[in-house]
Amino acid sequence: MKKIVIADRFAVEALIELKKNKNFRVENYTETNIAEANALIIRSKFAVDANLLNQAKNLELIVTCTSGYDHIDLKETAQRNIKVMYTPEANVTSTAEHTWALLMACTRHIVFAHKEMKAGVWTRDPFVGFELENKTLGIIGLGRIGQRVAKMAQAFGMTVIAFDPYQLEDTFKKANVQRQSYEEVLKQSDILTFHVPATFETHHMLNRSHFEYVHEDLILINTSRGSVINEDDLADALQEKAIACAGLDVFNKEPLPRDSKLRKCTNAILTPHLGAFTEEAFLKASMQAAQQVENYFSKNILMNALPLQNEWGSLSFKERT
Repeated sequence: MKKIVIADRFAVEALIELKKNKNFRVENYTETNIAEANALIIRSKFAVDANLLNQAKNLELIVTCTSGYDHIDLKETAQRNIKVMYTPEANVTSTAEHTWALLMACTRHIVFAHKEMKAGVWTRDPFVGFELENKTLGIIGLGRIGQRVAKMAQAFGMTVIAFDPYQLEDTFKKANVQRQSYEEVLKQSDILTFHVPATFETHHMLNRSHFEYVHEDLILINTSRGSVINEDDLADALQEKAIACAGLDVFNKEPLPRDSKLRKCTNAILTPHLGAFTEEAFLKASMQAAQQVENYFSKNILMNALPLQNEWGSLSFKERT
């Protein structure tokens, strides 16, 4: 009998699937039952570190129902021979669509115009937008989500360029995306969007030193991880009009601190990490996690195993410090 402990929200449909297996005992997480857990199912709010693992002496498997995994200490899990998996396909559509929602809100000043209308003001002059057709979208990280965003951009008639040193040339060709250096993407983009994980390599990969490459009409979107961008430097760039607008769904500290400089930027649209926050993504992630647990214990199959090798995400969160 394997004890499966679920430490966060989990779809009822997926829970039913797990409970169908007579060799599984499925329970919600408590500070006491983690000691007996053979498998742990989590989401991004649940951190897995040495302290937790010291309590989980019987743990064999961790599955996170997310595409990010910087909440898991992969060095510690490897030392204990605990297998780790994630669900990278589950939130591709939801995150790509939220990227586009922020992008459109920025290009057409939708949030700011809405506030004026609610305040009883009818004015259009401050809200002149621009069309996406024939503009250039720059993508940092051409993985699953980056590729989906590229496809959406092409439907709008945009030119798409990207920086991703870990994707093969064939990936760029299939996506009809031009490969460029990081600096060239910054220089050429009308809209810049980030789709990379939180690693040592990506930490603050956009900071004050990079704003000299971009033009003042740039729109910046981040639905990946907050640590990718130096938030104080970005806030300064927004207030100094070094770029036109930013749409941000992720932040270095979540919830975003009340004293964050970003809150004072009138040309920033902020959402509380909603990229994967759809009913469909939640269900897909839960079902994929349930299937991966089933496959591991019944067939010894590892699906979407971590850590990744030779990709953006090959470093664990301890190695980022």
